[in-house]
Amino acid sequence: MLKQIIPAKLCLSCDVCCRFLDKNAALRPLFLPHEITSKLKPHLDKSCRIKLKPFQNIHACCFFNANNKCVIYSKRPFDCQLFPFAVMFDEKREKIVLGIDKKCPFATDPKNGNIIKNYFHYLVDLLEDKKTASLIAENPSFIGSFQEDVTRFSYLDTLAKLIINNPENSGFKQISLKDKPVFDKFFNKIQNPDSSQNFVNLFIWKDKNLVWWNMSTDRRSMSDSLKILLETDSGYIDFNSLKKFPDYVYLTKDLIELKGNKYKHKRASCNYFSKSYKFQYLPYKQNMKNDCLKLFSKWACARKQKFPDLYYHKLLEDSNSSHKLAIENFKPLELTGRVIKIKGKICAYTFGFEITKDMFCVLLEVCDLTFKGIAEFIFREFAKEMILHKYINTMDDSGLENLRLSKLSYHPIITS
Repeated sequence: MLKQIIPAKLCLSCDVCCRFLDKNAALRPLFLPHEITSKLKPHLDKSCRIKLKPFQNIHACCFFNANNKCVIYSKRPFDCQLFPFAVMFDEKREKIVLGIDKKCPFATDPKNGNIIKNYFHYLVDLLEDKKTASLIAENPSFIGSFQEDVTRFSYLDTLAKLIINNPENSGFKQISLKDKPVFDKFFNKIQNPDSSQNFVNLFIWKDKNLVWWNMSTDRRSMSDSLKILLETDSGYIDFNSLKKFPDYVYLTKDLIELKGNKYKHKRASCNYFSKSYKFQYLPYKQNMKNDCLKLFSKWACARKQKFPDLYYHKLLEDSNSSHKLAIENFKPLELTGRVIKIKGKICAYTFGFEITKDMFCVLLEVCDLTFKGIAEFIFREFAKEMILHKYINTMDDSGLENLRLSKLSYHPIITS
């Protein structure tokens, strides 16, 4: 239930609400699917709008009685709860607007200005919440046509994105696991692809930025073109137009051998770990999923405590779903996964995949850093298994200084 700001006494004395000139008025209240009960259903038409009954010389809601009261007030639909506030299209149906109906006496009383303004902010936050916006988007008839006597207050961009600018209207569809062969075929044609130009990274981040795609054929060249859009808080962005941070690429043999003074610390860390702990280095199996996800939570908490960067904290929070999707779907995503167990407990995991025949990408790596040297050790052991690939790509640093220093400490041959 929405909190209400209009006094009940004023509503009971008003002759605006619940009454309509036309029996089939377009603005009759609409029930959303979850609001409909078996008792209410007979009083709704096929469009889930309330049926009207004759009332004096006009028509009224079938739940409106002679005492100006609503007999289902506590169960009235969200549409009724909103009034005198209205969600409607603008004149050109290019935007969705939140406004207030000037037919309501409360709305036109100057002394209510601050109350209305504060309530508008409350409504905007509610209607722009993705859960609410998605519910309305699934029932677009909830949004009214443009009305001249509604004073506009704010645009509802999230709702407009879901309804008006929805890529589905242009033939795009959301990414799913079954689309992997299509993406693989397209990305395999790219020479020297970066770590973002693959199905895996697009899929595991889809909970953060939903991926929409469409395959079209150029009539002149008769070649297929894959168009990819990322759904962000600020709208839909063409994947190819995104500003990308450079990848860190290494010679695989350098990461295996760790030769020379520049890798002295890395060698020492690996040696310390292998001599100090009784461990198992094992292939990942699906029954390890929950333990890996628990390790991620522990690791993310420790990283937040060590690094105060709020952007890094947000990235860690967003990474939770990407790790979960990768780990749950490692087989269909064709990922290679390894874990380290100490005393039967998973203390590190890493996953990666082949970008090209020459390059392997390390996608995820999470370690319990209370075990000294564990991160260096699992990284080297994983590299050893990828000896048939000339290069190892550890992706970008997301613009984070701590990640940049960590990746530079392994002396990449290129950052591009």
